[in-house]
Amino acid sequence: MLALALALLQSAASDSAARDSVLGAGAPTFTVPRLEAELRVDGELDEPAWARAARLTGFHGYEPSDQRPAEERTEVLVWYSPTAIHFGIRAHDTRPASVRATLADRDNIDEEDRVTILLDTFDDARRAFLFAVNPLGVQQDGVRSEGSATAGNPFGGSTDLSPDYTWQSAGRRTPWGWQAEVRIPFKSLRYASGDEQRWGIQLLRDVQRTGHQDTWTDARRGSASFLGQSGTMVGLHDLRHGVVLEAQPFVTASSRAARDGETGRLERGDPETSAGVNARFGFANAAIDATINPDFSQVESDAGLVTANERFELFVDEKRPFFLEGIELFASPNQLVYTRRIVEPVAGAKLTGKWGPWGVAYLSAVDEDRDTGHDPLFNVLRVRRDVGAGSVVGATLTDRRVGGDRANTVAAADARIVFGGKYYFEAQGGGSRTDPPAGGAARTGRFWSAEVDRTGRNFGFNYSVESFDDAFDTEAGFIPRVGVLTAHVFNRFTWYGQPGGRVESVTTFFGPEYLWRDGALGDGPIEGNEFVNTTLRLRGGWELGARVARDFVDFLPEAYAGLATSPAPGVFVPFRPSGGLRGLLSTSLELTTPVFQRFTADASLEAGEAPLFAEAGEGRRRRAELGLSVRPTTQLRGELSAVWQRLTRERDGSEFARTVIPRLRVEYQPTRALFFRLVGEYQADRRTAPRDPASGAPLHADGVALPAFEHNGLRLEWLASYEPTPGTVAFLGYAVDLTEPDPLALRQLRAEGDGLFVKLAYQFRR
Repeated sequence: MLALALALLQSAASDSAARDSVLGAGAPTFTVPRLEAELRVDGELDEPAWARAARLTGFHGYEPSDQRPAEERTEVLVWYSPTAIHFGIRAHDTRPASVRATLADRDNIDEEDRVTILLDTFDDARRAFLFAVNPLGVQQDGVRSEGSATAGNPFGGSTDLSPDYTWQSAGRRTPWGWQAEVRIPFKSLRYASGDEQRWGIQLLRDVQRTGHQDTWTDARRGSASFLGQSGTMVGLHDLRHGVVLEAQPFVTASSRAARDGETGRLERGDPETSAGVNARFGFANAAIDATINPDFSQVESDAGLVTANERFELFVDEKRPFFLEGIELFASPNQLVYTRRIVEPVAGAKLTGKWGPWGVAYLSAVDEDRDTGHDPLFNVLRVRRDVGAGSVVGATLTDRRVGGDRANTVAAADARIVFGGKYYFEAQGGGSRTDPPAGGAARTGRFWSAEVDRTGRNFGFNYSVESFDDAFDTEAGFIPRVGVLTAHVFNRFTWYGQPGGRVESVTTFFGPEYLWRDGALGDGPIEGNEFVNTTLRLRGGWELGARVARDFVDFLPEAYAGLATSPAPGVFVPFRPSGGLRGLLSTSLELTTPVFQRFTADASLEAGEAPLFAEAGEGRRRRAELGLSVRPTTQLRGELSAVWQRLTRERDGSEFARTVIPRLRVEYQPTRALFFRLVGEYQADRRTAPRDPASGAPLHADGVALPAFEHNGLRLEWLASYEPTPGTVAFLGYAVDLTEPDPLALRQLRAEGDGLFVKLAYQFRR
């Protein structure tokens, strides 16, 4: 009897301690209760286990201003079983009817009220798993990584929402706000080996009605590390992870049609079918991924980009699932790893993991080249080591080989040193070797970069310099321009208003950026600008921005080699561009509305002087962008965007180029698993034939006048998707490309090609 009484007293004391609040001030350490319980995730929080959970309260304001008590009350309950960690969310709202929530597609809840859980499972303040949920239980997940801060961004780090993890969530509205329940299996996480675990934890709450973001701990905006200001969970032990075996067999079928150039008819090819498999072996701290005959088709095309007057390749984000898993582990100061260089993989394998302070990421893939028949082999290795509190050193090696005699190899080392709480210094250096085919002489090149940053609350700066010499080449990365040295000196001042004031913050970001020809610094910069950008954050989430800039550019003679003017028929004179342009002034204005209950909008206008690179002349640019997101019901969403740009010649006011890109995206989500989407994008591009700015004569190449260009095209995409769990999916999609002679007329549209595709995949997990 005495033993029973003591046990009951101990249990009551344990329950009482668990019910006590753990306030976030000072980034506390707390013990998370271990309970031998399993429950159904239904969003109710009425099971006995929740009464014994740790209770995290005392949230603080972070965005737009920190170091203040949160305006809305939030509490998060947390406990764990041997197989999963559980979170219960109670988000109180003084105006519960204003809570923003829709039955959105996965990850698409940035404009919703939500609570985000950041789990730093290696407790290294460098990388954390991200799990977010809105009031209806819709999920968002990914990885939050430290680094990549700038003076214009008062907090460092980047968020990658590409990975999808297997976890459970449910939520519902309540008379006092909303609540949600989350269960995250340990098999969906990576963490350090060992029986005793110590995890960093941070909780964020976004209240769209006010535009505010709160954090559980009293995190400061003036810090080089956001994750370094997390709280800590202890008491995690004997977690059941084991080896996670995943297999995803899939089958695809497609039918495509294209217009025949000779007959003018739309000819449909034979249906194509394909099958493949993805496999994954997951351990507590590492994972091995492999794929055979992968399906890398995207279910939505990239949004159209304005390419008129662009001289260099534009960056397009990776969207393909195999490459996205663990992609943040390949990141380094410069874009030395760009997986979209692997266009049509035949097979691939990947190892990612962390052992103590060491992180390793390795990727190997064979890319199909149907034109030459020589399939390139890609190998990418990234190794990094944690040093001290927040600092990292690392090395990157990439190699692309075609056959036995064509190769490109890049090797680099880097370091990021955090000091003084607000500062970091980052540097990288390396080189490339390119072996041409047929035994030609190898070409070697070098690069280096250095950056110092202060992320202060009221004052910050980011000063950097980078140099890529002419011979540097990377066939596995994204370096759009070589042979130059670039430097910038960016500064930021931020003023914060009083709580409840009309103006919540004012941020001014300014500085010069100059570019020199590498090795010719004494000749002065060949391009650059000075700018001032100011953003006002108003009560309720309104944002107003204004920018004034002055640009200059030199037109390099070698860029126009081989061009000629023709002052008279049959007469050709080598084209000699003017030295360059100075004092090109431009201004822009931006407006972003709050996230209202049914819609959100943003707009920007830009006007000013600009260089016309195709003909080395001076021009004027007018540009307008509009974005509108509407949510008429919890199941229906629409997004409308439009870009308009027009370039005219300063000499005579004639049009040089014009681009119009309206885009409409409509989504209907009957359930969290079933999803329908329609995307329509029209792109109207035209550019007149380039002329000599001095005489107005046409420019020629090899005796032929450079042509004008015009394209008026409409692309329509329809998709039906059923995805009950990540990896198990059924897609049915159709896309058609149409063109017409007159821009935006929509009267003589003619199909140039279409495609119908089906994909079925099932994820086995043990």
